[in-house]
Amino acid sequence: MPISSNVTAVNQVLKLLYKKGVPNLSYNKQALLDKIAVQQDFTGEKKVMALQTSNPQGFGSDFNRAYDHKDSAESYKRFEMFRVQHYGFAQVAGEVMRTAVDPGSLVNVWRNRTESVVRGMQNSAGRLLYGSGTGRMATVSAAATVATTTITLQTAADVANFEVGMYITMYSGESFAAQYVEFSSGGITTTFNATNMVRKVTGVTRDLASGAATLTIDTASRWPANAIITRDGDGIVVDPASTLTSYDGGTSSGVNYGPRAPAGIKQWIAGGRIGSQPYGDTLFGLDRSTDKVRLGGSVLDGGGQNMVEALQTLESNILFQGMGYPTAIAANTLDIAQLKKSALSDVIRIPATDPKQNLNFQSVVFVGQNGALPFVEDPFCPRGEAYMLNLPSWNISTAPGGMFQLVDWDGNGFLRLMDSDNYQARFASYYQIGCINPGSNGYVYNWGA
Repeated sequence: MPISSNVTAVNQVLKLLYKKGVPNLSYNKQALLDKIAVQQDFTGEKKVMALQTSNPQGFGSDFNRAYDHKDSAESYKRFEMFRVQHYGFAQVAGEVMRTAVDPGSLVNVWRNRTESVVRGMQNSAGRLLYGSGTGRMATVSAAATVATTTITLQTAADVANFEVGMYITMYSGESFAAQYVEFSSGGITTTFNATNMVRKVTGVTRDLASGAATLTIDTASRWPANAIITRDGDGIVVDPASTLTSYDGGTSSGVNYGPRAPAGIKQWIAGGRIGSQPYGDTLFGLDRSTDKVRLGGSVLDGGGQNMVEALQTLESNILFQGMGYPTAIAANTLDIAQLKKSALSDVIRIPATDPKQNLNFQSVVFVGQNGALPFVEDPFCPRGEAYMLNLPSWNISTAPGGMFQLVDWDGNGFLRLMDSDNYQARFASYYQIGCINPGSNGYVYNWGA
């Protein structure tokens, strides 16, 4: 009779078999960001983008009357863009750098960490691309009346903007006059520090089927309703000497020092909402209130309209202006799925030709007046919004070296820290989002509502 050996008896001699490599489950595609041209020409203090908004008016059917206006001139406007900065750091112990390599590690930790930092920076830029310059990633659904570690997001789809381990802060509203929200269980403090203004995300609930998405933070806190959430460091610059806004009604007297985040496409094509956006009437030194559509695009409230009809109306509004035509539509992946279900004739599904596609098995186009407009399905696009864009009019202007560049002016690809056995790589972005023809773009909000 053979002697059987169970696993417990022989586990000391069994091998541990691993598949080489570790999959990265974070977002790896910045759908719209990848489609915008990058110009590495942003040197000097500011970059000027000029455009003409009207023609001379010295003409008419009557010679003398036309002659009376001979001195009229065309109208020129200019945006004076400034850069924003974005940084990334990768740090690894010297021993790990030497030992966490093949065949002793599933991944080369140093290479993987530096690549992951750049991917994180790309994801952050992909999120901020849709913003208004405040760094907003989500809004809390309701006030926390007692200290809690659970934050419920007002819009469940905004959960795509968060990762476990991320550090967040809150502001009292999406305005450059907004103030930090004090994280506390009661009382008011007057000192800005990590204890009362920064929280770490320790858990993310991504199950959209429940209709709600939540974040878990490391310390129970309270906050007001409708506070906006930003990544720590990406938000609004306020006076560090001001008091904090607390749940208990503490006052705030901070001074606006401006944005840290880029002016995203929502700010550029604010259209009729110019004035209510964080920059107000003036964007990059130009008062756009005199001609909101030519200088700020077309905006449509799609509430109560069929999703396709709203797109038809928006496209016709853009084409009516005669300044250019849209070439693509960016929208949230969940909204595109809702649009597909409508199965209307103006939305055509195109089977995928790449057998390697494992996420989007087919593409969708909108049959517009000027031809088919492809959809850019982007989880970072705010839910309930669709952006009808003239892609050639957009650019990302960066300092020479590219959008995500290794900081190596001293000739060193990485730094050896003097006070520890650690090595560090530093990455930086110096850029701004620009549009040379805002009037040829538009967006619809309350889309599908």
